Amino acid sequence: MTVAALTDYLRERATDPAPAFIMQREILMTPPDDPIYVDAYQRLKQSKHYAELASEQQADGSWGRFHSQDTKLKVKRRFVTTEQALRRACELGLPTDDPVVASGVSLMERYIMGAETWPDAVEQHRDNGRSHMRARPFLTAALMNLVSPGHPAVKPLQDVFVATLDVALARGAFDEAAWEAENRAYRGPCLTGWNAFAPMMLYNANLNDTTQRLYLSYLWDRPGGIYYLAGFPAACKHNADDKSFGAWLGVLENLSGFSLFPEFARPDVYPHLLNEAQRVIDGCEIPKSYNVRYSENWRDGNKRGCDLLLRMLRLLVHCE
Repeated sequence: MTVAALTDYLRERATDPAPAFIMQREILMTPPDDPIYVDAYQRLKQSKHYAELASEQQADGSWGRFHSQDTKLKVKRRFVTTEQALRRACELGLPTDDPVVASGVSLMERYIMGAETWPDAVEQHRDNGRSHMRARPFLTAALMNLVSPGHPAVKPLQDVFVATLDVALARGAFDEAAWEAENRAYRGPCLTGWNAFAPMMLYNANLNDTTQRLYLSYLWDRPGGIYYLAGFPAACKHNADDKSFGAWLGVLENLSGFSLFPEFARPDVYPHLLNEAQRVIDGCEIPKSYNVRYSENWRDGNKRGCDLLLRMLRLLVHCE
C-alpha cells in the first residue's frame, strides 16, 4: 500500500459530499476557483452534515455554551457546545470563509477580546474560579488557531504559551512541575502543557527546531498520553480493529500540525498506517466505538471503511 494507491482507491469510492470535498481540498489540493472544487463545496453545503451544523447555530455564531455541556438543556441537540460544533466543522474540512465557520470565528474573536464572555458556568476549582476565568481566552484561542490558523487575535495568548513552554524546557526536557508553577502564579495559561489545547495553540508559533523537538518528544512518549484525548502515548501504535484505534488517531491528529511531525511519524507510524489501511481494504472489522463520520449513511459497512481510510489518509499526508 502507498499513499498514491490509497488516494486512487478513495477517489473512486469516497463519493458522498463530505468525503468528496475533503479529497478535493486536502488531498488533491484542487484550487478553490476550480469548477470541480466549487461543485464539491456546493454538494457539501447541501448535505445533512452541513445542515446539522447550520440549523443549530444561533444568531450570535454559537451553539449555546462554549466548552461545558448544559446538563439542564431540555431540547435534544446534535451539538452541545460551540467547541464541539467547530471541531466538527474542521472534521468536515470546511474553509475559514464558510459562513458557518466565519460566524463562529467572529464569536471567538469577541470572546478573546473580552467584548463578550462564555455563557458557561464558572468552574470553581480550588481558587474560586480564578484559574478557570484566566483559562477561558486561552481555550478559545486554541480552538481559533485550529479553525482559523494565524488569526491575529491568537498571537498575544500564543506568546504566553510559548513563554511557559520555555520555562518548562529550561533544563533540556519538559518539566511538568515548572509548567504548573507558572500556572499557580497565574503567569501561565492555567491549562496544562499536556492537554489537547496546548498543541492546538502552538502549531504555528514559530518554535525553533530544538524547542519543538523537545516538546514533541515529551508528548510523543508521555505515558499518560494527552489529556482529553487518550491515556496512552502517540508512540504506542494501535491496529484498525482495536477499540482504541480512533483515540490513537485523535492523538496523532492533535500533533500533526507541527512542522516536525513527519520526523516523529515517518519512521514507524507512517508504515503502520499504510499497513492498517490495507487491512481495512481487505475487510478487517471496524470497532463500533469508532465515531468520526464523513459519509451520509454510516450504517453501510463500505462507507464506514472509506471514512476510516480517509481519516488515515489525511494523517498520512501530514507525515510526508
